Amino acid sequence: MDTVFSKFSITDVWLKVFITFSICIILGLTVQWLVFFVIKMFNKKNPTVLKAQLLKHIELPAKFLLPILFIYSSFGMLSVSNFWHKVIEACIIINFSWVLLASLNAVEEIVKQKFISVIPKAKERKALTQIHFIKSVSTIIIVTLATALILWNIPAVKTIGTTILTFAGVIGIIAGVAAQKSFANLITGMQIAFTQPIKFDDEVVIEDEFGAVEDITLTYVITKTWDWRRLVMPLNYFNDHPFVNWSFNSTQLIGSVFLYVDYTFPVNKLRKKFLEVIALNIVWDKKTAQLLVTNTDSNSIEVRVTFSAKNANDTWNLRCQIREHLIAFIQKQFPESLPKLRREPVLN
Repeated sequence: MDTVFSKFSITDVWLKVFITFSICIILGLTVQWLVFFVIKMFNKKNPTVLKAQLLKHIELPAKFLLPILFIYSSFGMLSVSNFWHKVIEACIIINFSWVLLASLNAVEEIVKQKFISVIPKAKERKALTQIHFIKSVSTIIIVTLATALILWNIPAVKTIGTTILTFAGVIGIIAGVAAQKSFANLITGMQIAFTQPIKFDDEVVIEDEFGAVEDITLTYVITKTWDWRRLVMPLNYFNDHPFVNWSFNSTQLIGSVFLYVDYTFPVNKLRKKFLEVIALNIVWDKKTAQLLVTNTDSNSIEVRVTFSAKNANDTWNLRCQIREHLIAFIQKQFPESLPKLRREPVLN
């Protein structure tokens, strides 16, 4: 190739660069196409989650990385200024970082598809939360290192490096004070990721709001409430305030309904009706169903109905349905047994 380019005069330098870069881009795209063509062929014969995720996440950044690497390797044959060396090196760093970030996404998807069931169990949601947090921290580290490498590779930055170090102490103190809450949230995030007071899809009650944990970032937790609003809470909230986690170890819950009837009410008939109603309800998980008289006062008796369901949402729906059926039964069959306020007659 040097023999061919030696025929060009100095005025043809840009043409030489253009032809070389074009050849490098074509070679890079060809190699990228061949590699991923082979992966696609193997994936058709023996589909796996790994190969599918490589094709989904890595194929696009590879289209840029390989041509850039070929261009950089061709600089030995070209009279290219140091400026373009630095530009291509920065592009390599950026593109390699892109490949790493895409790999993190691929790993997360592989874990989700291979090890997490359709309805994640407590242990699976714990692993998913930890992977998500590790991915977030890794993303920050990769972006930070890539930025530092690009800046370090620029001579002008090295020249003023001494000046930057002079003010590093003052800047560090100011940044530390300003980012105190952010660092506290980061530490809290690490605690949450590994001690697991909350996990993805946990059903929680926070500030009297019921919802499911939708996302856990490095600084806050997003909870999707029952009416589809999003409750955004800082991570350190979960260290400083109590909250209810309905699905900490298991999503199964026991729901309860309280009814108040007169002393004359036949409880056995209500119990029979309750068992008939719940046996026909597809939401009930067929594990717990009980009706007991749990309290009395001077005017009425308290009847507690308990039942189990597979998650908080089903428990809520079942509670409403059972309450509605039993109230209708009492109103229709025993209206005279509704709670009464008794009063002693006043004697003249």
